[in-house]
Amino acid sequence: MLIVNGIDIAVERKPIKNLHLAVYPPNGRVHVSAPQSYTDEQIKLFVLKKWVWLVQKRKETTSYTFQDEREYVSGEAHYYKGELYRLKVIRDNTCTFHVNIQGDYINVYVYERTTKENIANVLWSWYKEQITSTIAQYVAKWENILDVKVTEWTVQQMPSSWGKCHKDTGKIMFNLQLAKKPLNCIEYVVAHELTHLIEQNHTDKFRHILGTYLPGWQKIKEQLNEFPI
Repeated sequence: MLIVNGIDIAVERKPIKNLHLAVYPPNGRVHVSAPQSYTDEQIKLFVLKKWVWLVQKRKETTSYTFQDEREYVSGEAHYYKGELYRLKVIRDNTCTFHVNIQGDYINVYVYERTTKENIANVLWSWYKEQITSTIAQYVAKWENILDVKVTEWTVQQMPSSWGKCHKDTGKIMFNLQLAKKPLNCIEYVVAHELTHLIEQNHTDKFRHILGTYLPGWQKIKEQLNEFPI
């Protein structure tokens, strides 16, 4: 870990030829991949040369709008696929735990003494079930468009990115928080991560491929990062 002008820089040395600088949402985490032979001073100089870009990128990636801490009580606002709903907690000892949508409400069925933490677990399990089905459709669609094959993909809570692709293994992880996003944002993330199966880094080639098959992706990316989660 290096500190440059008060910002923590995570450094990972790899058997690569060039330096790579990345900034990750939602908290603007900075990561540098560096050749194994590079010294800390060489890496600091590289970061300083990219400083204007780095500051702007951190501003963009920390522009997420978060809702307040969730209490999981009736009347609370929750998003699902870009739409705002009110939560309705229905306590009934004769029911089985489940969730459904009725009108403007997300109904969560639990027992009389179910805790806030378990209500959250029931709701997030439902989110995961729904987003898994949606992502499966988009993965199949974009495998066909890009002529690539995902060997395995999962959905889980991720602290600093919407998705992560391992090009060498063909495995992809998607952020569970995508369940709250509009469908076009979910599709963008799927297309973005599958494009990494062709081009690992965010190069001109990567942007050209994504722009060819998903015109206007930059606007969708802005929407993704601005929409509340």
